[in-house]
Amino acid sequence: MQNEDTNEDIKKLRQVLLLIANDVAKLCDEYNIKYSLSGGSQLGAVRHHGFIPWDDDMDLEMKREEYEKFLIICDKYLDKSKYSLLTSKWENYPFEFAKIQLKRTEIIEDFSKNADVPHGIFIDIFPYDNLPDSKYVRKSFLIKNYILKNILWTKCGYGTDDQKRTFRFKLFKLLGLFADKETLKRRREKLITKYNNIDTQYCFASDYPNQFLKNEWFEHTKKYKFEDTEFWGLEDSDSYLKSLYGDYMQIPPVEQRVTHTHYKINFGKYA
Repeated sequence: MQNEDTNEDIKKLRQVLLLIANDVAKLCDEYNIKYSLSGGSQLGAVRHHGFIPWDDDMDLEMKREEYEKFLIICDKYLDKSKYSLLTSKWENYPFEFAKIQLKRTEIIEDFSKNADVPHGIFIDIFPYDNLPDSKYVRKSFLIKNYILKNILWTKCGYGTDDQKRTFRFKLFKLLGLFADKETLKRRREKLITKYNNIDTQYCFASDYPNQFLKNEWFEHTKKYKFEDTEFWGLEDSDSYLKSLYGDYMQIPPVEQRVTHTHYKINFGKYA
């Protein structure tokens, strides 16, 4: 059960997330970059016309080609006095998705509290890459991605205290001693983008590799009401959300309504 202060923080956090998302969406629209609401944000738009009541983050997604264009546009036109762009180019950031962070704010999460990276309030931008159609090739592909992904985040200082006590964490930490971060990142990027020039049925976000989406779903988008504004989302949201959540219009029981663990939130001037 959340206390009153926590509820107030979540309300403020959502307002800041909307500020960031609106600026990102305007940049995408201005430069014809095709994006859509991702995962729980798309579910929130469909089921609640805004944030899921117990949710406290916001995500966008795009195909890899659009994502690469987005990074170029951000490098040129993102307001650097207001935002920072966190990508795999940062030495201690191990992931293949980007964070748009609001400067002079701070949000510390359990998983990333010891990572030597900026910790501004953020929204995530997920690139989707093609998966091989062959089940056997795909299995090998996903195993390689899993190994590289886990070596990188353990090597870059991520992980909860509980995770760091596990055998799996210690094993990947050990494996990370045999290659530097840049080499591992290059190997992983080469792997996950390998099939992007081939027409395949499915694609995935490599940091959440169990969620397969159909490439055809990305071809058509439409605007969805989200709080007091609108964002683009996949037109076939029904197929998309069923693939992720099953009976997505069914409200889950209280024990499954999970928020992120925040050790600290500093809203700066946005308080």
